[in-house]
Amino acid sequence: MIWDGRSVLVLWKYKPQTKLSLKWAQRADSNWRGCDRSADEDIYSADVTFRGPIDELTDLELVLAQRRANFIINCNSGEEIFGADVDHTGDVKVIVTGYGKIRHVSFKVYEMSLSLRMVDPSFINVVTSLDTLRTLGHVDTRETVFEMNKLFTYDQDIYIQDHLAQDGTEAGTYQARFNQDRDEMAAIRRYLSTTARANKIPFPSFGNILYPFGTRAGLGPFNCRVIRWDDLGRQGFCDWNLSITFARDLAYWNE
Repeated sequence: MIWDGRSVLVLWKYKPQTKLSLKWAQRADSNWRGCDRSADEDIYSADVTFRGPIDELTDLELVLAQRRANFIINCNSGEEIFGADVDHTGDVKVIVTGYGKIRHVSFKVYEMSLSLRMVDPSFINVVTSLDTLRTLGHVDTRETVFEMNKLFTYDQDIYIQDHLAQDGTEAGTYQARFNQDRDEMAAIRRYLSTTARANKIPFPSFGNILYPFGTRAGLGPFNCRVIRWDDLGRQGFCDWNLSITFARDLAYWNE
């Protein structure tokens, strides 16, 4: 990476911190709904670690000490610090939002971490899709939510209040971690940031996933909403990991 005219080494363990301008709430009917301020309000940040001899990091620290409003960086090929779908070509304007200390990690080698926020991000052109999702091992969580109150009278008689008494209509969530290559990750991130957002989408088909929302819900097909996703950063040179949480959408009326 070139930072303000200075060459600095970026470790590949950087982590994109993408925050969509969404706020989720679960309604009384168990469905999730999101308040969306629009994609123009999304925030693209990253936690980045620089490594090098002490004089290089000291020079970088002196530049940061100028307390400028923003800096210009130029990323090398593969340094997609803000996410695989973000355009990192040319001059990239960033704001430093967090400063780390210079750490001595080995003989004549030092590290310093920074939190960066991208100004006016642009994106590469990809066909958005979740079709290539690949689960990471057997790391997933399937949940059906039962909303029942069991009340006892003074004489120990029991009364059951069942919010959703019909079989198979309880809300549920499915959370899993996925491993993708760079092009797949770019398409998935764009889908989550544009098509999905706060919208209802078909639950994607991947692997041999059965009963994603619990056995009472059956095999589907299902509609769902992505109520959370996290870019977990690069895993090695070629792969990216991410975590997605799907919430089942129950169709009580058209909306």
